[in-house]
Amino acid sequence: MKCLNFVKMYAKEPQSFWNNVLWSDETRINLFGSDGMVRVWRKPGEEYAPVCTVPTVKHGGGRLMFWGCFSARGVENLVVIKGNMDGLMYRNIMDQNVLQSAKKLKLKKGWHYQHNDPKHTSIVSRDWIIEK
Repeated sequence: MKCLNFVKMYAKEPQSFWNNVLWSDETRINLFGSDGMVRVWRKPGEEYAPVCTVPTVKHGGGRLMFWGCFSARGVENLVVIKGNMDGLMYRNIMDQNVLQSAKKLKLKKGWHYQHNDPKHTSIVSRDWIIEK
């Protein structure tokens, strides 16, 4: 379920409900430049003008990936992800961070929200949610 759909579905819930929702997600930060397409408007003959070029580095300059969580009560753990994340790595991150974060944020037993990304809905991730 997408975040916006989740919010729309529970829009009429009281503030006490929203105080008990723990949001989590991952993000990737490029150390240099964008991994998306770059467009430059130029006139004929300006291909190599400095204003029309975008500097690059080999292999994109590297990137960092993080997992984090927050609620209406505050921000909690931020985890550096090493390598590619799969369902097992996601389960380990949840195991080491979600319950501790919920406790520090004084959340009542209840919600942990996640996207429908394949690693979030893998069998090991779903089993963890059922166990906890």
